[in-house]
Amino acid sequence: MDFNNHKKIKHIDLLIKVGLFFSVISFLMLALSKGVADPDLWGYLSFGRLFWHSNKFPYQDVFAYVPTLNPWVYHEWLTGVLFYPLYQILGGPGLQILKYSLILATMALVNLTARRRGGHPIVVGLFVAIIFIAARPAYFSSVRAQVFTWFFFALYLYLLEHAKLSGPWQGLYLLPLIQLAWCNLHGGFLAGLGLVAIYTVGEFISRRSFLPYLLFLVPSVLVTLINPYGIEYWEYLGRAVTMPRPHVTEWFSVFESYQYGMTNVWLFIFLFTLIFVILFGMWQSHCWEVTSSLALGVTLVLGLQHIRHLPFFLILVGAYLPVCFQSNVRYAQSQPWLRRLWNLRSVKMATLTFLSLSIFLNLGFLVRENPFSLTIPGTLSGKLSSDRIPMDAWPYPVDAVKYIKKHGLSGNILTQFGWGEFIIWELYPQCLVGFDGRYETVYPPEVEKKFTEFIYALPEWHRFLEDYPPDVILLNKRNEIARLLQTDPSWCQVYVDATSVLFVAQTRKPLVLLKKNSDQ
Repeated sequence: MDFNNHKKIKHIDLLIKVGLFFSVISFLMLALSKGVADPDLWGYLSFGRLFWHSNKFPYQDVFAYVPTLNPWVYHEWLTGVLFYPLYQILGGPGLQILKYSLILATMALVNLTARRRGGHPIVVGLFVAIIFIAARPAYFSSVRAQVFTWFFFALYLYLLEHAKLSGPWQGLYLLPLIQLAWCNLHGGFLAGLGLVAIYTVGEFISRRSFLPYLLFLVPSVLVTLINPYGIEYWEYLGRAVTMPRPHVTEWFSVFESYQYGMTNVWLFIFLFTLIFVILFGMWQSHCWEVTSSLALGVTLVLGLQHIRHLPFFLILVGAYLPVCFQSNVRYAQSQPWLRRLWNLRSVKMATLTFLSLSIFLNLGFLVRENPFSLTIPGTLSGKLSSDRIPMDAWPYPVDAVKYIKKHGLSGNILTQFGWGEFIIWELYPQCLVGFDGRYETVYPPEVEKKFTEFIYALPEWHRFLEDYPPDVILLNKRNEIARLLQTDPSWCQVYVDATSVLFVAQTRKPLVLLKKNSDQ
């Protein structure tokens, strides 16, 4: 009888482990289930369409009517080449499936790294759940090239930790091969090279074998020259890494994002708590490793400077920190009363019931969220208390684009920074844009400067219209520049809705009115 009870308890323990795994996964998938189309998605798809429908590689931009850089160094070119056929065949669900696959793979790599370092499964699972919930804003939109970067960063981390723990040459030969794909998918490959450099310096300071990391860093850098642009790719990166991006909210610092209403005080509370947990865990376990401390410090500073870099810090936390709490796990396991409590059949059954209910509810809410859909918001669903409103992408001018198509408006169109790539995807070659989210990859600094003056209604806002005259202007109706154009006799407002307002040059007004009357 005792033997049978023991077998039943073992079966329940196994079910609890399985239930805990699926409960965490289902909860994380629910938290990351949104699929709002990011502005960059339309740029990927537009490049992919151009690539697959052209007879040669598109080194020159064809989407803008203003002066552009030559060549057009599009660091996400391979992402567009992959996304376009996937979107054509499977639509939005195909992109969402790819996103979820990369998220799960990244979680698995963080879990494996933490376990490889000696972390307890429950502690590891807890940290992985916390960090990926914290990283939710980064995964909120539909799949972006960044998801490749976070996956490859986690893969690099696993290989580097494996080499440090198993032998300095173990698996490092894979780094250049990974880098070859990474550098053509997204410019974030620099994070991988930086991580290898940190391990090289950290192991050198720790007086451990650092030469293997340094030796594999060299080919990992050299292999990045295998791209369509050659050395010009690195020349572009030199400009892009240091340039300011006042139009792109994800490049705001943590403090700027709070100031403009993008984040709230809970982010600061979370970060301060996390830093305290890191310091406490390292102190109590005496695991002040130079390499991991250096990596955490560098990525924390980068994450505070630009919120788009916070996921790197969170990935490292999930991989490094669980092992620091092994003493707490051992202490709990050594308590007789806890062991007796856990061995009670009623406690195990209650735990299993709770996990089963959690999975059921998570899956139910997940289905209701329609996680495989690609949302293209066409109406205002939120409000930022910010003077950065002119650069917001959401909502998209969906109805205004329908109006443009219906009335056959064509020519040069000037629109929001965040709307430009959407306009390219929907209206090229019918319309060419004056500026868009491809930003430093396409536009010279003087064009960007004049566009900034225009879109923020600065004193010299008219210079863009004089130097690069558009035929049509499509703006967020809340913009100050939209109100100025409404009183400008050179422009005629022909369409307005809850989101956008459309102007045409007075010279084209008769043509537009004629088409509207003929439709009626």
